[in-house]
Parts: sequence; structure tokens; C-alpha cells
Amino acid sequence: MIYRQIQRNSYLLDYAGQRFLVDPVMGGLENGTSENVVKFGELLDVDAVIATHLTGGTFDSEARRLIPRGMKVFVQNELDADSLDADGFSNLEILTETTEFAHLSIRKTPAFYHVGGAAEKNEKSCGVLISHPVLNPAYLAGESAWYDGMKQVLKTWKPRLIVVSAEFSDTEKGGSRFGMNREELAALHLSFPRARIITTGCTDETFSTVSRRELKQYVETHRMEESVWFPKDGEEYRL
Repeated sequence: MIYRQIQRNSYLLDYAGQRFLVDPVMGGLENGTSENVVKFGELLDVDAVIATHLTGGTFDSEARRLIPRGMKVFVQNELDADSLDADGFSNLEILTETTEFAHLSIRKTPAFYHVGGAAEKNEKSCGVLISHPVLNPAYLAGESAWYDGMKQVLKTWKPRLIVVSAEFSDTEKGGSRFGMNREELAALHLSFPRARIITTGCTDETFSTVSRRELKQYVETHRMEESVWFPKDGEEYRL
């Protein structure tokens, strides 16, 4: 299993001989204006694209322009499929709990956000559980906060890799909180300490309500640094 950070919530995942581009954000990559060290050609040398959500800049205008129209793209609902279909994408598939691709299972899982301390289902995002008959699964939590159902996912599938989005708030929705905060990262780690957790979308310059620096400090203070990782753009992990 190979994870390669691109930028923001976007990354490449090699799993069991298949390569996925997840939640593509390509602005600045084609002409080299981004500081990202991933070569642009690598982003299109994939077997499929997975879009856990289309909000917050994911699948940006550059991704919609540059990704080949016939490339396999998995989306989380019909609304997202219609959005990409309008841009000419012709090989779209809506994820379900029984989706199969090549020799892999790609299962849709729920995503949640928090409003006033209560968890509500996030209809604009989903999680994805990628599994293989003889390999440990990868759990892509998407734009989701911690919720009780995650415990069951971890207990049932025992993923080797968990990719989560860091906390940010949507002031237009009355303080809705998407992604995981520090305490939820700790809860995730304690629920299944054998997994490697990669946190995306958290920088010191973006709309995240907690910076990468603050998250890393919290993780180190609570001695979770061997299990919770914060990749820089272009950084690669082999699990």
C-alpha cells in the first residue's frame, strides 16, 4: 500500500495493484505554479478516480478540465454524478456498499458532520472502504467527523490505513463542523491503535479551524506520533 500526498485533501493511493486518485485538486500543478513536488503526469496515470465529495474545492476546475473524460470515476451519489456528467465525464459509477472494481471491493460508508455538538449525516460526502481478500483494508473517511458508526467499521474491517480530513467549520451553516478535531483523532486512534492514520486538509494557511502545527503538537503530547501522520505535499508513505 502506497500513499502519496498531493495537496489539500487530494492524494494518490496504490492498493493491491490498483492506483487511485482521491478527491483531485489540480490547481497549479499543470504549469508548475504549485509548490507540490508530485509530477503532473503521475496524477493521470491511475486506474480510477474516487470522489468522496465535490465540496470545498475538491474536483476543482482544473481537475474537471484535465482528467480524461473516459476515466473511471467513482462518486458518492447521483447529484455528484450529474455534476460530472455535465462536464462530459462518461465512465461514472455511484458507490454502494457492494461496489466491485477489478479484484477489489470499494464500499461506501456514511460521513457525518457536527452541529452544536450533535452528529448529523453529511449527505454531501461519504467514506470509502477498499478491501482485498488477503490484504488489510484502507479506510478513506472522507469529509467526516467522528461518529459512533466508525467504531463498527474499525471493528469489522480492521483497516491498516485510515485517511481523515482535519477539522474546519462552515460559518454559512451556523457553525457546522466537518472533519475531525484533536479529540476525535485521539478517539479514532484509541479505537484501533494498530492503524496508521493520515490527516489531510490541514495546513497553517487554510480555512482549517486548527492548524497543522497545533494538531501535531497535540499528537506528540499524547504520544500518538507513531500512528498519526501529517504528510507534506509530495510526501510518500509505504505501508
